[in-house]
Amino acid sequence: MLTCLLVVFGLTAQAQADVDSPYSLFGLGQMNNKSTNVRLEGMGGVANAMYGNGLINIGNPASYAKIDSLAFLFDAGFYFKSSTFSTSTLSEKANNASFDHVAMAFGLTSWWKMALGAKPFTTSGYNMLVDDIEPGIGKTTTRFKGKGGLNQVFWGNAFKIGKHVALGANAYYVFGNSQAETSLYFPDSAYYIGSRRSVDVMVRSFMFDYGMLFNTNVGDDMQLSLGLTYTQKINLKGEQSLYIRSFEEDLDTEVEYLIDTIAYSVSDAKITMPQGFGVGVALQKGNDWAVGADFNWTQWSKFARQGKAEGLQNSWMVSAGAEFTPKHTSISGYFSRVTYRFGGFYEHGFINLPGNDGADHSINKMGVTAGLSLPLPRTLSKVNLALEAGQYGTREGGLIQERYAKVNVGISVFEHWFMKRKYK
Repeated sequence: MLTCLLVVFGLTAQAQADVDSPYSLFGLGQMNNKSTNVRLEGMGGVANAMYGNGLINIGNPASYAKIDSLAFLFDAGFYFKSSTFSTSTLSEKANNASFDHVAMAFGLTSWWKMALGAKPFTTSGYNMLVDDIEPGIGKTTTRFKGKGGLNQVFWGNAFKIGKHVALGANAYYVFGNSQAETSLYFPDSAYYIGSRRSVDVMVRSFMFDYGMLFNTNVGDDMQLSLGLTYTQKINLKGEQSLYIRSFEEDLDTEVEYLIDTIAYSVSDAKITMPQGFGVGVALQKGNDWAVGADFNWTQWSKFARQGKAEGLQNSWMVSAGAEFTPKHTSISGYFSRVTYRFGGFYEHGFINLPGNDGADHSINKMGVTAGLSLPLPRTLSKVNLALEAGQYGTREGGLIQERYAKVNVGISVFEHWFMKRKYK
């Protein structure tokens, strides 16, 4: 795709401050973190084998089975992100903040637990100008602009199967809109008028993922757990609108004069989302400490839009992390009851692009994380903090690299249901 290649050959100073990532042009945009929990994000995003009495782990729905049968859990979070996008010659800063997730979970019986919530699925935000020279025409400028994204509302269920095994599933309702525009300008010629191709996609559909969790005692108050997850391949449905227009616009003032609509069509949107699987292992010692590691793989080569593959590659990700609480039963020492976390991850991304050096470059991501859980007085609820620092992409071959710092803030509320109060 020529337009896709042009995007990554240059980044101009006209990029807007609300940019999410120039690479959100590809696929459905930037994918949301699988763990979607501030506590787990502080551990490098490990999720496949993690569980806990007060933890809502959306990444593996089987983990809901480990929630206290008399507990009601509520978890919510948001983030702030500061990024610097750069090529070998240009640099631009951008900031954004957004809702991260909201979820609740509770027990229906000792063997059946349920979770409900909402979270972003994808985000898209870019605005770039790319200059070129066409023989016989002169300078041309192409603007790539996109915004929007998809969200998910989910319903999860988990079931204990005997003493050591739990199975679970999440059903997601995916909804949202995204807009992508490609505009061509002829700033050096009075004989050519600009043209713009706009694609608006509205999605309303369902997705499903599944999980299995196995755990066993391996020592004094220590448990070893193994987690498996699977995301089902599915066709998202919705509506797609296509506009092709001619116009005149002053690039400096952005004052636009619409001339004509060349083409317009509305059709069913058909987006094939790929399958994926994950495996994880974790070792925990009560409420004192835990370590975990994950591997996740997604078959992005099967991603297609309107029946046409978009040339993405299969992606994989490894992550690892740990947490420890110095003394969770301490009465006098507050910071002894604080939980400390750290971790890291490396992701081989689904985008692979040719640079101007003649070589192909995979757009990968890596980062380190740290986090805290701050207990609230006279309750089991906590305020959670996570910090992530990393980089995405590369400056090799004239491509774009993002270096970022991200702060996640969340709250986990733990309350008991069905407790009979005694009054004297």
